[in-house]
Order: sequence, then structure tokens, then C-alpha cells
Amino acid sequence: MTFLRRWLRVPIPPRMRANAQSDFLAAILYGAFGGLTLPFIPVMGRRLGATPLQVSLLVAAPAIVFLLSFWIVNAVRPVPPVRLVMWPALLGRLLFLFMPLVRTPAPYVVLIVLYHAVNSINTLGYAQVMRAVYPDDVRGRIMALVKVGMAAFWVLGSLAGGQLTQLVPFQWVFAVAGILGMASALVFSRVRTPDRIESPEHINPAVTWRILRTDAVFRPFLLAFFVYGFGGWLISAAVPILLVDDLHASNFQVGLLGAVTSATWMLSFYSWGKMIDERTATNTTKVVFAIGTLTPIIYLLSPNAWVVQLAGITDGFTSAGIDLGWLAAVLHYAPPGQVLHYVTLFNTFVGIRAATAPFIAGALIPSIGARWIFGAGAVAQLIGMLLMRRVSAPRPAEDAAPPGPPSTT
Repeated sequence: MTFLRRWLRVPIPPRMRANAQSDFLAAILYGAFGGLTLPFIPVMGRRLGATPLQVSLLVAAPAIVFLLSFWIVNAVRPVPPVRLVMWPALLGRLLFLFMPLVRTPAPYVVLIVLYHAVNSINTLGYAQVMRAVYPDDVRGRIMALVKVGMAAFWVLGSLAGGQLTQLVPFQWVFAVAGILGMASALVFSRVRTPDRIESPEHINPAVTWRILRTDAVFRPFLLAFFVYGFGGWLISAAVPILLVDDLHASNFQVGLLGAVTSATWMLSFYSWGKMIDERTATNTTKVVFAIGTLTPIIYLLSPNAWVVQLAGITDGFTSAGIDLGWLAAVLHYAPPGQVLHYVTLFNTFVGIRAATAPFIAGALIPSIGARWIFGAGAVAQLIGMLLMRRVSAPRPAEDAAPPGPPSTT
């Protein structure tokens, strides 16, 4: 794999090269699967007749499982990490093969919720695999290459999905995408880890919750992120309803929005990473939040589905910054030996806002309409941005927690 050697600029042992090839191929297959399905899931639910509350469940499903973070992390500790990635991904994506049988909203919502509940478990093993198979000096570059490959095929999948779902029923497009997603999981199973791999630390909920009381530096960061993220989850339920009911967006325009978001995410990833290295993750997050506050305003004021594409640009920038920034910041705040406690606490709060904000929006939309939800989301994100501006970045210290890779699968 000459390109990989040039990208890394170091000699590559055969086993690491084989792992990188499997990781990259699995990522582009997942990108194709994700691009063909995930941008369309809430919109297709609405087209089937899903109520605002059902749409809220569709958009909240990926993160509600984080409410169980404490128990899931401990339950899966004995499972070998590659299997922990492969089996949940394989079984979750298998559910898309049942899509051609779906004709009404209720079974559609059930399948999607089950998919997210099962598939999300694989992220717990991915970080362990990345730590085990790639050395510290090349891990970041290999993971960046994998992310770029995934995002590129996500863009292609979103564009293709927008066209295909206008030619054939979306259920069949989702089923074919499910096969690609299953292939991704099977390819990833070829990754070989060392014979001995360090088990993740045991999570004690009492210790984790004590962080809120004892860490006065991390607490304001978590609060600002919660308020800003609450605004983001609030508008997530309103987006598909605005696109379908108010703007009458075509499937092509929905796919284009997903492609614009993914392309911007891919192109901005390096810039955010460089800014984090130069200005710290906390200070970079302040810039990310400032850009993100534009997204609900664009949705609020958009007269048609073409202007909405601008929200894809701001959302892509913001998503990339948050993907990199939250974990990098948490790793700086966490003392040695407590990284997983901090990550689990952060993810639990993601689950709390995902389990509340979209359903508040779903309950209000029939009374006030989708547009006003974007106004409320803009206010929440503005408050979150202002709170983040007051947060102090953790001071560098020799005993700071070592950085680790984010989950990408």
C-alpha cells in the first residue's frame, strides 16, 4: 500500500499495513451505507406519516442509548474489542434488510430504534482496537485517512441516495445499503489485535458522578456543552418536518444537504485539528460554537430547500469541530486513571439532552410550528456559546491524561 506509506512517511510493518487496509475498506463501506441511509431516515419517516413525536424518536435514537453508558461499559468489558465492533454493527445493519416489508410509521420507527440501540455498542470497542493496533506516532494519521475515506463515500452515498429514492422505493435502497453496512462489519473483523490487550477500567457510577461536585474546572465546560447541545437536539426534530412540510424538499435536495454537510466536515477536519493543537480544545470549541449558532438561524429564515444548503455548510464545520474537540478537551480535563469516567459522564449528559430536547420539540411543533423551534434552538445555542466563552482551558501539566483516539465506526 504505497499511498499509505507516503501518507505516514514511516516504514509500515506487514501486520499494521494489513490492519490499516481492513480499517480503511470497512470505513468506506460504512460511509456508503451511512450516506445512503442516515441523512434520509427522519425525512422518510415523515413521508410515511410519522407524527412529530415519532420523528423526535427517530432523531434521538442514536444518543438515547448513552443514558445506559455506566452499565453498558461494564457489561461489555470481557468481550474482545474486534468482536465488540463487528457483531453489534453486523446485527444492527442486518435490520435494514427488513425495510422492504415496512409500509407504515410504527414498524419503521421500531426498526430504526433497534438499529441504533444495537449498532451503538460497537463504538465502545473501536477505541480499544485503535489503541492496540496502531502505534502512537502514526495512529492519528491513519485514523485521519480512514475518516477522510469514510466521509468521501458518505458524500457519494448521500448524492446517490437522493437520486435513487426518487426512482425506486426508499425501502429497497435502505436494504441494499444494509448489505454494504454488513460487509463493512465483516471486513473489520479481519483486523488483528495483539494477543494481550489492556482491558478498559471498571466504571463506578458513584466515582463518576462525584466529578460534578469535585471538579470545579470541568463542571462549567460540561454545563456550556449541555446547554449548547440541548439547542442542537431541539432543532433536530424540526429539520425533517421543515424540509417535508414547509419547504417541500425533494429527496435529491435532502441527499444534497447530507452531502454538503459531510463534504464540509471532511474538508474542515484538518483545520480544526491544527487549531486544537495550537489553541487548546476548549478555546477551539468556543469558535466552533460561534459558527454553530448560525445553523438554526439559517433554517429559521430559509425560504426554500436550496437556501437550506447553507445550513449544511455551518453544520459540517460545527460537527467536525465537535467531533474532535469534545474528546480532546475531556482528555485534558481528566486526571490519569479517570479518562473513561469523564468520557462516560460526558456521554451520559448527551443521552439526557437527546432523551428530552427532541421530544419537547415534537410536542410543541403541532402548536407553534417548526419555525419557532429553530428560534428557541438558536437562543439555547447562543446561551451555550456565551457560557463556553467564560470557561477556562485546563492548564497543561506533566500528569495530564494522554490523548487517545475517538470512536469513528
